[in-house]
Amino acid sequence: MRESVTKQLLFDFFDGNTTCVQRKLVEEWLGSSSAHEELFYQYLDEWERKGPQFFPDGERARQTYHALLNGRTSAVKPLELVPPPPRQLNRAWALRLAVAATVLLTAFFFRSPLLYRSYESAPGEPYAFALPDGSQVTLNANSCLRVPRFSFGHPVREVQLTGEAEFSVTHTQDHTPFRVWMDDNYQIDVLGTEFTAYSRERGKRVYLKEGKVKLLLPKGEQIYLKPGHCFSSSPGGEFSVSIPEQPQALTAWKEQAFYFDNTLLSEVVEQIKERFAITIRIREQALANRRIGGMYRAKNADELLGILSELLDMTITKKSGYIELSTTKP
Repeated sequence: MRESVTKQLLFDFFDGNTTCVQRKLVEEWLGSSSAHEELFYQYLDEWERKGPQFFPDGERARQTYHALLNGRTSAVKPLELVPPPPRQLNRAWALRLAVAATVLLTAFFFRSPLLYRSYESAPGEPYAFALPDGSQVTLNANSCLRVPRFSFGHPVREVQLTGEAEFSVTHTQDHTPFRVWMDDNYQIDVLGTEFTAYSRERGKRVYLKEGKVKLLLPKGEQIYLKPGHCFSSSPGGEFSVSIPEQPQALTAWKEQAFYFDNTLLSEVVEQIKERFAITIRIREQALANRRIGGMYRAKNADELLGILSELLDMTITKKSGYIELSTTKP
C-alpha cells in the first residue's frame, strides 16, 4: 500500500529521518496541489517553533527543505569509490552506474523552482554574489546558477551552472565538499579553491586558479586538475587538459572585456551571442574566416560590433530578429 503524507511524516522529513522513497513521496505530494504547499509551510513553521535553535523565517524554511531533499545524494559518493577489481570491464560499468545514479538524483533535485533559487545575470552584465556558506560567485553575462533554497551542505554543497562563472569556494571546518553540476552531466568536486567554469552549447571548460578539483565526466572518467590547468571539451565529448598561455583571456569577461588571440570571426560571433543573447549571421564564408586579436571592452553588442566593423571593414545590418555581417557596402 502506498504511504500517505501525514503530519508526522512531514515532521520526520524536517528532522531528516525519512527514506529516499519517503522524500520522493513528499516532493510529489508537494507539487500536486497549491493547498499541499500551503500546508507544508504551515507544518514547517510549527516544526521550527518547537526548536529553540530555529526562528520563523520563510526564506530559511525553504532553504531547510532543499537541504533535506539534497540528503538523497548521500548514497552516491564519487569521492569515496572503493578500489575496483582488476577486471577493467567491471570498473567501467561501476563508474557508469555511479554516474547514472548521481545524474538521476541531481535531475530530480534541481527540476522544481520550489527546491532551488536561481541567480541569473542579464545579457551583457556580470553578477557577483555570496552563497550561504560564504563562497563567492561571479556570473558571466547571460548565465544562471541554481542553488538549494534550504541551507545546502547535507551532505554536499551542490549547485547547478548554465553559462559561465568564477567561484571562490570557502573551505568549511567539517570539509564539506562543494559540487558544481554543468549541462550534459559534467561534475566538478572541490573542497576550497578558486576556479572558473564554462557550460554552454559550444562545450565545457574548467580553469583552476588555486587549490585542486576533480572532474567527473559523462562516461565516468575522472580528471584531477592542478593550478594553472584548463580542461576543455567539445559538444561531441572530446576533451583535453592544457596550460593556457594567456590565462587572462579566460576571465576577461569579469572586466566586461573580450580577449581574442588570432580568433576566427565566426568564433568571435559565438562569444558575442553567448554574452549578449542576440542572433548574428555572417553572410560570406570568407568573412567568417577572418581573424582578429587583442582585448576590447564592450558593455553591449553594438560597441563591440562597431569596433569589429572598423577593423575588418565590414557592414553591419540589423534585420528582423538578427544582425547580419557582410563585406557588402550599402
